[in-house]
Amino acid sequence: MSGIAILIRHGESEANKSNVISHDLKGYPLTEHGRKQAVAVGKELSVIMQNVENIVCSPLERTIQTGEILAKEGGFRKQIIIDHQIRETHLGKFNNGSGENIPKFHKPGGEIESFESNGRRIYEGIISYEGVNIFVSHMLPIKALVCMMLGIEEEDAGGVSIKNCSITILDTHKKTVLSIGSSTISSRVVGIVSSFGKGP
Repeated sequence: MSGIAILIRHGESEANKSNVISHDLKGYPLTEHGRKQAVAVGKELSVIMQNVENIVCSPLERTIQTGEILAKEGGFRKQIIIDHQIRETHLGKFNNGSGENIPKFHKPGGEIESFESNGRRIYEGIISYEGVNIFVSHMLPIKALVCMMLGIEEEDAGGVSIKNCSITILDTHKKTVLSIGSSTISSRVVGIVSSFGKGP
């Protein structure tokens, strides 16, 4: 299957504020600032929400909270879907530790799930949904997916920035990247999303 994947990194969480990295399902909820970020992005997404089939969230508390806010602000009334394919990176012994201690690059065979594994996993998750869908995930999986689509290695991707509550949009049908880490949706992208699946 294929479609338009609108990838949103969760809003600022207590983990981000404390510079802690965690793949735990519970704990580290959104901060007040993170909630405000999600409200702003939900309003930004409202212009295309009528075209959205599903809001799909990673199973972590901070992503589910973000998805619920996006749905409320965007006027989305279907039930949110939880999908483990778009979950946070598996962090091994670094889980719940300081972000300062995490290795710079994520190689196969290391303690942390590799960059390539992140990209493949989330790609397999998003292509299982038809049409236009919103996916609320995490920084490294989204970055790895974008780099995989662009053919960029992790070491060459220093300029790819996926900030809290940023918007990244992919056309998995044409295998193109429409936006990366943006706070807004351009009229061009709105047009692409709105016309998706309606023929030439």
